[in-house]
Amino acid sequence: MKKRILAILLAGCMVFGLAACSSGSQETEKEDTGEAEKTEEPAEKSGEELTIGYSYPTANNEFWGNALEYVEQAADTIGFKVTADDCNNDQAEQIQDVDSMISSGIDALVLGPQDASVCAGIAASCKSAGIPLVIIDRWPGDDLKAGDDYVCFIGPDDEVAGYNVAMSLIDAGCKKLVGIGGYQGTSVAEGRKAGLDKALKENTDVELLQFEYAGENWDDGDKAFRNIYQSHPDVDGVWCYNDSLALASVNVLKEENKVSEVKVGGMDLLNPAVESMQAKELWFSTGGHYLQAAFGAVVAYDVANGNEYDGEAKVQLQLLAVSQENLKEFQDKFLSGDAPIDWTSVSKVTNPDAVYDFKISLD
Repeated sequence: MKKRILAILLAGCMVFGLAACSSGSQETEKEDTGEAEKTEEPAEKSGEELTIGYSYPTANNEFWGNALEYVEQAADTIGFKVTADDCNNDQAEQIQDVDSMISSGIDALVLGPQDASVCAGIAASCKSAGIPLVIIDRWPGDDLKAGDDYVCFIGPDDEVAGYNVAMSLIDAGCKKLVGIGGYQGTSVAEGRKAGLDKALKENTDVELLQFEYAGENWDDGDKAFRNIYQSHPDVDGVWCYNDSLALASVNVLKEENKVSEVKVGGMDLLNPAVESMQAKELWFSTGGHYLQAAFGAVVAYDVANGNEYDGEAKVQLQLLAVSQENLKEFQDKFLSGDAPIDWTSVSKVTNPDAVYDFKISLD
C-alpha cells in the first residue's frame, strides 16, 4: 500500500507551484521541447504541448498541495506543461499572479479563487486574451456565465459535505456540538455551514453550543478550538470546515485526555486525517475533491486544443464519506493495488470518445 493518498486515489478514481507569491511562480515541465505558439483561437491548436496556468489560494495547506500534485500527474500523463502559483490568501496578489501568467503566454487557466471578488476581472482578462478559463472549488457568483465568461465550474457540493460531517457526528450519538468554520463569506465556508444548519434543523435534540469562523489552517483551528473548549468543556462533537481545523482540534483534545470522549469531523481526506482515523482519533472526513484541479486542467487543455466542452456548466462533486467505521473499505479500494486507469483515456485530445465523468465513489 502506498503511503500517500495522492498517487493512489488518482489511480483508483474512474474520472478524472508550490512557491509563495513573493518568490514567484513555480513551473513544472517535462523535458523542454519548446512552448507551443500562442494564438487567440484555441480551436487552431491540435495536441501540441501547451502550458496550463494554475492559480490557487495557499501553499500552506496540504489540500492545495495535493491538488497541485494531481495537476502535475495529469500533465505528465497527457503531455502538457503547468505553471502554478499560490497567492497566500490575498486577492490582489492572485490578480497580479494571473496577469503575469497571461503575459508569460499560458494557453489556458485553472483558477481556484481566493474568493468570488477576483473572478470577474480574471475572467475578463482571460477572455480578452483568448485563454480558456476553468474555475474550481469556490463559486464565482451568478453574474459570470459558464460558456461565455468561463468554460465551467468544478467544485464540491459544499452543503452536502457540511451536512455529512454533521450527520456523522449526530449518528454517532453526539448531542452537544461546536462548529469551526472557514473564511466567512466564501462560497465554500457558507455552503458547508448551510449543511451544518440543515442537519441541526432536522435533529432538534442536538444543540450547537458555539460556532466560530476561523480560517483554513492548523493554527486557525488550534486558536479557535482552544477558546471554544474553555467555554464548552462539555462538548461531545466538533464540526470542522476542513481537516486542518479538525486535526488541530483533535490535538487539543489529546492534550486534555478527551480524544476518546469527543468526536471530531472534518473535510478533505488528507493523509494525516486518514492516519488519525487509523489511530482512533479523528472520527470522520469527507473529500476527494482535490481532484477538481486536475479535472479542470484536463478540461482546459482539451478546450485549448479546440475541443468543445460538453459536460455540465456547474459540476458539484459528490465526495467520499469516510469514518473510523468504513476506513478499511476506503483503504482497500483507494490505498492498495495498481492503477487501473490511464489518464489519456479521460482527455478528448488523447481519447476523442472520452466523457467528462466527475464521479468519485467508494462503490
